[in-house]
Amino acid sequence: MTVLSRLRLLPGDCRRALREAAVWASLAALLDAACGVLLVPLIEAWFASGVLPWRWVIALLGLTLVQSLVQYLALRRGFFAGGALAAGLVRSLVARLPHLAPPALRRIAPAEGLLRGPVMQSMGIPAHLLGPLIAAVLTPLGVVLGLGLIAPVIALGLLLAGGLLFVLLRWSGRHTLTAENARQAAERDAARELQTFAERQPLLRAAERESVALQDQEAALRRLHETTRTLLRRSLPAGLGFALAVQAVFALGLLGGAWAVGRQWLDGASVVAILVLLVRFIEPLAQLTHLDQALRGAWQSLDTLMRVFALPPLDCPEPGERPLDAGLVAEGLGIRLDDGRTLLEDIALTLAPGSLTVIAGPSGAGKSSLLALLGRVHDPDTGRVLLGRADIRQLSASTLAASRNLVFQACGLFHGSVAWNLRMARPDADLSALREAAEAAGLLEEIERWPQGWETAVGPGGGLLSGGQRQRLCLARGFLSPAPLLLLDEPTASLDGASEAQVLRSLLALRGRRTLVVVTHRPALARLADQVLVLEAGRLRLNGRHDELSARDRWYAGFAAGAGPRQEEKSSAMTADR
Repeated sequence: MTVLSRLRLLPGDCRRALREAAVWASLAALLDAACGVLLVPLIEAWFASGVLPWRWVIALLGLTLVQSLVQYLALRRGFFAGGALAAGLVRSLVARLPHLAPPALRRIAPAEGLLRGPVMQSMGIPAHLLGPLIAAVLTPLGVVLGLGLIAPVIALGLLLAGGLLFVLLRWSGRHTLTAENARQAAERDAARELQTFAERQPLLRAAERESVALQDQEAALRRLHETTRTLLRRSLPAGLGFALAVQAVFALGLLGGAWAVGRQWLDGASVVAILVLLVRFIEPLAQLTHLDQALRGAWQSLDTLMRVFALPPLDCPEPGERPLDAGLVAEGLGIRLDDGRTLLEDIALTLAPGSLTVIAGPSGAGKSSLLALLGRVHDPDTGRVLLGRADIRQLSASTLAASRNLVFQACGLFHGSVAWNLRMARPDADLSALREAAEAAGLLEEIERWPQGWETAVGPGGGLLSGGQRQRLCLARGFLSPAPLLLLDEPTASLDGASEAQVLRSLLALRGRRTLVVVTHRPALARLADQVLVLEAGRLRLNGRHDELSARDRWYAGFAAGAGPRQEEKSSAMTADR
């Protein structure tokens, strides 16, 4: 992706801020070069008369003051452009993320890491890299132009040398790019393994897989170490080679000046002026290696965001169709992964309005993926979902949001109060409605014991609550929602026995009023469901009522007898976040 193509994908206000920052940085770089060139007549006049030429000194001081002011304004513009870029990227993410399919997004980057990673790194391009990069290019060019007034041959030689240095810099960048990408991938893998190991300690200990997870974590850290060593082995010689080449250009300039003096083409004053200009030529070039590495990293972060912005959004027509009821029908649903493997295949089911359906099956069977298709978190590769006899893809975004509510294991809580998080499902809910929803989730007594009560802050992502409290608060929000279709993924996974029993009673109380679809590894709810769907290896293997399936299927009989949960936890621990 070229620089221009990247810029075209940015919001208009970001492009304007970047253009202004580039103009000011260019002006500052040219004025810096002009200050160096102005030393030439000052030195020549000084050598010729033996008296300090105050006219040239005053001119140099005036130009230096102007350059300093412009440099200050350029720095301000750079920081302003960085802030504008970050704000524009965040606005674009906020506008696009709700309409992107999570599987496609996860192949690029996790949504939760985009703000603290790529956005912040991209902001550094105009704030910290744009000005020095422009100065490293334009200042030497201005110096070469000034040197051309004294020694055109030396100026031409420096111009050619600058071109060769640029080619060398590009080659060294390409030489280390593969190693840089490998290290970044290893760093992401190590961070994911560390996060998984930290977050799943209870499950890993219960399933006796802690040592295996620790081995995976250590293997990821070893890969990071090896890729870092490989990067250093490639980048260090390239960086040293470029630094030596820069010094060689300086040495050749000195030799050229000495040669010109020997031929009596230049006098002593001109040689001193050439030395001054050579320093101004070399100084910014010496920074190019570090700037190039930093800029490549920042460009990669910006490219990550550009790839996110290029993802096709879920199409939600306006005004769209409206479902007639909360009945749900799936016809031939299928999902294929990028590597060709099948995640779900030919799923067909019918859920009556107001029914309670449980989806069960071994870990990795595709239960959560099916739930995501039924709630249109993303679209299937084949087949369709009908909600109230309307194709779910033909519903508007507002109609879809009002028609279904999803509660996944990784539920979304935001920095704010308990009441504020609950009212995201129903903004007009009064305290009585909040209390009813919290009681249904088994959380009411705890909330009312807290010193701040309903105004208790949950922290970013619900970090100030325990895992069970987070899950019950998300369940309460689902119960509070007026949506006629409620989709739940492992709603009792982190709950104790008393809380689980309360949630099961609340779900049963909703039967007949709302269509309920629940993914669970627990048999208690399946025994009371109107319909149980059993998935295996991405296919719908069984479909029926609890008693019927218990009598004719060995796996389901073991699941219904309660033999399966621990085995399922072990299987989940072995495959978690791999």
